[in-house]
Amino acid sequence: MSILDSTRLQAYLDRIGHAPPGQPDLATLDSLIAAHLAHIPFENIDVLLRRPIRIGLDAVFDKLVVNARGGYCFEQNTLLAAALGALGYAVTLLAARVRWHVPDDVPTMQSHMLLRVEAAHHSYIVDVGFGGPTPYRAMPLPPAGDADASFPYRLATVEAPGAAFHLYDLEVRGADGWLKLYRFDLSPQQAIDYEPRNWYTSTHPDSLFRNALTVARSQDDRRLTMINGDFAVRAGDGSVQRRQLATPAEIIETLADSFGLALDRSGQEDLALLLPPLMQARRTA
Repeated sequence: MSILDSTRLQAYLDRIGHAPPGQPDLATLDSLIAAHLAHIPFENIDVLLRRPIRIGLDAVFDKLVVNARGGYCFEQNTLLAAALGALGYAVTLLAARVRWHVPDDVPTMQSHMLLRVEAAHHSYIVDVGFGGPTPYRAMPLPPAGDADASFPYRLATVEAPGAAFHLYDLEVRGADGWLKLYRFDLSPQQAIDYEPRNWYTSTHPDSLFRNALTVARSQDDRRLTMINGDFAVRAGDGSVQRRQLATPAEIIETLADSFGLALDRSGQEDLALLLPPLMQARRTA
């Protein structure tokens, strides 16, 4: 796994507004996660614009740090893994099957990238690249016995007799109980493993990211999300405030004001042409 050199590590820390950390401990890990989520939004704009998504470290660094853009899991967690490795953390790449808003009887592929990180002789699940609700601190592994009432996420062990690895569900607390976000095991992945997954996610006609603008950003325990013109703010207590944006211009303005994504003129014009049919399709779905 590639790591950032000292110059690029400092540029990454500047991008997320984080001072050079001290020891690679849990407190620093949680601080880095929160800063990354607050400053580098989840977004799939280039997928919608039919621009290629490169997930090698050089391309990811240029897009997310140098050009102050965001990205999705393969980009976000590649960057964080490279930064954590440079800071002295041991990082293992993992893969998950997204279960958010998916019926129990519908299978999903391993299309999501997440990280296992070692800090102070303990293992944690770390993820800054999920477009929906996202834990804003590291999750202990194996899962803690009792859920933290102030933290709306948990890892649940899945019974899977005969499986080579233990299975886990990442879940978020909702108004009606715990909801699955994704399922994963601890089998290590290589960077090359994500190339076909990224190709599918960014190019297949059935991919969600080819058919909807999806943007997200965290602010402490609040999660801001936008799917086409549906803008929502999910609070730590599970409550959600929603607002429907009416025009492409309003969406593009919200991208800049709420998510820190100030697109150049060409990007704004191209996105404005794509948004009306996407907005209409979502209203009639």
